Amino acid sequence: MKILIFDIDVQNYHFICSVLEDYDVRYEVIGPFTTIEQCRDYLLRHKDIDIIITDVMLGNDLVFDVLNIVPNYVPIVFVTSHEEYALKAFEYHSLSYLIKPVEEADLIKAISKAVRLRKVSPLLTPQGSWSNGGGEHSRIVVKTFNGERIIYFSTIRYVVSEQKNTYIKLLDGNSYRVDKTLDEMVTELGEEKFKKVNRKFIVPIEQVLGTERRENGKLRILLKGKNFPDIIVSRTRKREMCEWLKMS
Repeated sequence: MKILIFDIDVQNYHFICSVLEDYDVRYEVIGPFTTIEQCRDYLLRHKDIDIIITDVMLGNDLVFDVLNIVPNYVPIVFVTSHEEYALKAFEYHSLSYLIKPVEEADLIKAISKAVRLRKVSPLLTPQGSWSNGGGEHSRIVVKTFNGERIIYFSTIRYVVSEQKNTYIKLLDGNSYRVDKTLDEMVTELGEEKFKKVNRKFIVPIEQVLGTERRENGKLRILLKGKNFPDIIVSRTRKREMCEWLKMS
């Protein structure tokens, strides 16, 4: 697993490296990158990145501009002294926002979350795929009982409407309710990669394994993995669905 560190604080860099080494010696740590130019140059030449740990400021420059070119499935852990940028960080793949001086336990917790996410998302994103814009098109923040949760689009298995509520079902089996209709959700997720296939379900194209013919010209959508729900496309929407999947 390849982890990049953007930080001008050498002492903090060595602290992070020490924690990573204790956590798992198999990690490949690259850095520290101390300028925006160094970060941009590396990101443009390398796409096999798993996690980024970064400060908000590199010298006199904010790191956010360079984060626009980070693949949208790469989790980012912020370790910084600047509390005032916490909300903005959520627009840029932020999984955790830690304030210096960081406790080792907090850093380990943040790294563990990033590793769990990265073990899922590499299978769902093409090798070398990059985001063309900011983070608003790659994740959604949902409210939970204990606070908030960032959900990366690449970890969504499907979205379902049940008893007038909308739920996001994730690949890890977790489910989160959102205060949006299916129409609002498909607009936010993007209709190129996500499709509202009927009045109850939205499916991501990356999770569709194929289709199965049913009576009266209907289609059943087959998802990757086991125990997926019965998702039926009507005869009148069959052609539209096949065109989206580029099927005949």
